[in-house]
Amino acid sequence: MASTGSGRHRADVEINVLESFEVRSRRSIREAEKAKMDRTSRRARRALARMEARAIKREKALARPVALSAGDHRLRSNPTFRTAVTMLTASGLLATVALPAYAYDPEIAAMARLTTTSQADIVQTDGTQNLTVAAANTIKFVRGEYASANAESVLRQQTLNNYLAYNGPTAAEFVKNPPYSIISSDQVLQVASKYVGTPYVFGGSNPRGFDCSGLILFVYAQFGIALPHSVTAQARSGIIVSPADALPGDLVIYNDHGHNGIYAGNGQMYHAPQRGDYVKLSAINSLAEAGGHYFVRLGTN
Repeated sequence: MASTGSGRHRADVEINVLESFEVRSRRSIREAEKAKMDRTSRRARRALARMEARAIKREKALARPVALSAGDHRLRSNPTFRTAVTMLTASGLLATVALPAYAYDPEIAAMARLTTTSQADIVQTDGTQNLTVAAANTIKFVRGEYASANAESVLRQQTLNNYLAYNGPTAAEFVKNPPYSIISSDQVLQVASKYVGTPYVFGGSNPRGFDCSGLILFVYAQFGIALPHSVTAQARSGIIVSPADALPGDLVIYNDHGHNGIYAGNGQMYHAPQRGDYVKLSAINSLAEAGGHYFVRLGTN
């Protein structure tokens, strides 16, 4: 009875089997490539023969016999020359036809140590870059024209579109039917605070966008007070009070009439500062202090 092989011997046998399988796999790949090359070469020779036949047929049709010199005849009849032309043509056809197949051929991919041939898997790898669209570009471009828009201009256009889409009550409608019948400092500040975070829009006068005088116009409209949309005109709509007598709800007017806000007390005011900013409660800034400012009362108690 034959003795049972040792564990080492069985392991050697398994390794040899795997090596034989790997050799056969490589041999099968080479044989497949060689067969593909042979088929391509045969197609190239047939194509060359057809080209020669068509050339001869055209020459006969045009009655232009072409006399070949002895040297040319010998060159075309030379087997080495014909083989070289055939192989050159076959190589070109092989590069054109076979290359796209190699790009995603699983066997070739495995030999090249590619772990996947799936484009979806490649796109989802951690090393790829991801593009996140922060804002939709709502700018309209005309065919034939070129324009460059940065993120700031796109957001500004989006803010303007939102402003124009507002369909709520207007300041004029509030003046005709004010929701508040009592005017007080606390009530004015409470209404003004509702619009903190509203984006600045030049000429804006609704909750989708305010400029400085537009905010004041809209707030006081809710108390039945109609104001013009202008810093200078609003400054002339009330009475000037001294800083010591200023109360929350009074207007803060810059001396150059370039800006205004609603005084909130303790050196602060609600205002719509500038483009790219939002309605906020902040200190009466150094620009106002440098140029000076004063207070106007519009009927608060």
